[in-house]
Amino acid sequence: MRCSRVLAVLAGIAFASAPAGAEDKREPKLASVTDAQLKDGISARAGRNYAWMGYNTPEIHLQLPAVDNSAYTEVTFDPPKLLDKTGKAVAYEVERGLYDAETHRDEVRFVPKDAKPGSPPVEFARAVGTIKIRYPVAGRTVVVKPGAAPVVAGAARMSATPTSLVVDAPSGWKMLEAPFNAGLDEPLRVYDAAGKRLEEDRSQQLMEGRDDGGQKTTHVFKGKVAQVKLDVIDEWAEVDLAYDLPPMAKLPAEGAGTKPAGGDEGGPAVKPTAVRRMK
Repeated sequence: MRCSRVLAVLAGIAFASAPAGAEDKREPKLASVTDAQLKDGISARAGRNYAWMGYNTPEIHLQLPAVDNSAYTEVTFDPPKLLDKTGKAVAYEVERGLYDAETHRDEVRFVPKDAKPGSPPVEFARAVGTIKIRYPVAGRTVVVKPGAAPVVAGAARMSATPTSLVVDAPSGWKMLEAPFNAGLDEPLRVYDAAGKRLEEDRSQQLMEGRDDGGQKTTHVFKGKVAQVKLDVIDEWAEVDLAYDLPPMAKLPAEGAGTKPAGGDEGGPAVKPTAVRRMK
């Protein structure tokens, strides 16, 4: 999984209506998540890297609820402070991890400043910071068909023709993107009457601005459209998760490359106390 994270950074996230290998991915199952489930399912905890490269690098893990919604969470790790036993700042550099679909987890890693191969892990007594989380608490898959009434999803309005999908959305609305390594199919899936997946003709895509700063986008497909499926989020929530955590105890020197029997996290876990909902 660590290697796949590196590959994700190198490869980026590509959007297409009929991605290669789509048959190996599954459609997301989006759900409604309550405030109580959000508070219970989110936590921050110290961890250690157990991969060969960067073994024992200290980390902060962000645990998210074990539902597909979590793959679309927008996470910002504010620059944390590493402090020694006297409260003095410890120099370090941060490495941003990516969402792990198996554990529903995100992370940051702390590496030595100007590190060289073989440099020992950063030593500190406390890591202090805040994680800003924008979580999709209400999601669903809408179905749009040519000739049928437009579908409203959140603040966006969607309609289909025999060749296209038209998304009329206000400023700030954007189509979801599945993380590179999440194993989830693309949010936009279009089929003909026989159930064959249609590819989008990106060269024909038309974008028109709206007076309110929004955008009307026409997605054109190669074939006759019978049905459009689009994963959308109707409601979001914001959570600010502050943490002040000691580092996890170092893993044994002989364990590099093997997931520890006791897991790769240690010490206390911090949970959020408040949730702010928004459309």
